[in-house]
Amino acid sequence: MDQISDILAKPWWQGVSVILTIIGLIIALVQLRKKKLGYLVQFSESVFEEDLGFTNQLSISYKDTVVKSLRVASVKIKNYGFLPIKSEDFHEAIEIKLVGNLRILDCEIKALNPKNLKVQFSIENKSIIINPTLLNSKDTFGVKVIYDGDNAEIDPSCRIVGVSRIKDLELVKQATKDLTVLTFFGVITLYTLLNWTFFVTPDNYGYQVLGCFVILGLLAYTSIYKDDMLANL
Repeated sequence: MDQISDILAKPWWQGVSVILTIIGLIIALVQLRKKKLGYLVQFSESVFEEDLGFTNQLSISYKDTVVKSLRVASVKIKNYGFLPIKSEDFHEAIEIKLVGNLRILDCEIKALNPKNLKVQFSIENKSIIINPTLLNSKDTFGVKVIYDGDNAEIDPSCRIVGVSRIKDLELVKQATKDLTVLTFFGVITLYTLLNWTFFVTPDNYGYQVLGCFVILGLLAYTSIYKDDMLANL
């Protein structure tokens, strides 16, 4: 233990701490320099309550088209990264596919943020195709789909340079929350352990550097692990 104490008390550990801090910052910047696109299914439900018992007795039409089970779905699309996604980055447009025994009747783009965001679309069979457009960081828009048939399974997809796939924002939020809690308790635990084990001596600078090294390593690992985990969502 005394030998370790002598080594960690050397002044050159200060240089090591600076290098480790720079490495941690570089890793953090690399993680920030990634394009990220997500979606959130806000709701997908019947216009009429099916358990009321009289819907089968109604004659329902939408824009002069007779329907049996009128439903509406809303999907939010968001660039939740720090980099813009340009129209030329798209190899394949954003496709919102509705899986099931159904037919799409109408679609509307809503909740644009910013208001001057230009979003155009087309309806192809059971899919909504969003034409490539510039999506700056935090740009958001909603897609409201009116359809007839069974309750749809909504499956968004796209092919964008630098984006592995469009991710479920609800899962991203939950994963971020879990990893934040894990990091917090991990840092507290490591600090307490190191403080209890090493910081009892007067010459404890080296151990403080070691503690910073371990904490930076944990934060860097968490940042990388978060992206790896989200890639599998």
